[in-house]
Amino acid sequence: MSYDELDRSNENYFSAEPVKLLIDYWPLINRDKPVLDIGAGQGRNTIFLARQGLEVHAIDPSKVAVETIEQVASDEGLKVLTCHTGFETYEPETDCYSAVLLFGLIQILSWAQIELLMGHISAWTDKDSLVFISAWSVADPSYPRISHDWEKCGKNSFKKEDGQFRTYLEPGEILTLSRGFEVIHHWEGMGPWHSHGDRPPEQHSQALTPPLLGPNRLCLRANELYSVAAPGQD
Repeated sequence: MSYDELDRSNENYFSAEPVKLLIDYWPLINRDKPVLDIGAGQGRNTIFLARQGLEVHAIDPSKVAVETIEQVASDEGLKVLTCHTGFETYEPETDCYSAVLLFGLIQILSWAQIELLMGHISAWTDKDSLVFISAWSVADPSYPRISHDWEKCGKNSFKKEDGQFRTYLEPGEILTLSRGFEVIHHWEGMGPWHSHGDRPPEQHSQALTPPLLGPNRLCLRANELYSVAAPGQD
């Protein structure tokens, strides 16, 4: 099922509540520049930040998801700019973002796509930016099944016949995504029980790191690993 189909048939498929890591650390975001939410989905994090008075640029490959965000933003008079696209072809509407949100994205990318994504993040942020990242770890309950049923295409990375990817991180590996960033906080473990639409409740592994001060701050979460970090002052 495509994301358009999921978004059309399941209101708040990925929850209506913002990620707790964002709730805890959004006050560190510089209000003078916009925030970029990559893979914004139905807008739970975008709308949360916009309601705090921040300008948010939200991108997602699901047209239905983008239209959902646009409707809420219009109804509430929020400063939200949407774009129906993926990060690969996105052209920023600003020279620099105060923060970039990567919640729920790393695990559905290949390593090549992750490298490309992090390259874009470096280009779209500066020394005062924050980056929030989430990913899944090899402790995730889905790892045994995916690693057995899907074709291996890289380190703990697998591809399904329909082109879907699942990539899992080793303990502490989420920190390697933040080279050049100063990590504010890092934690790994099992995330809360939750459900998608009418599917049974599920739980994922998590890692957390709160933001560090310095050029480009990074908040990492890997399945959920969570981290917050800032670009290090090397």
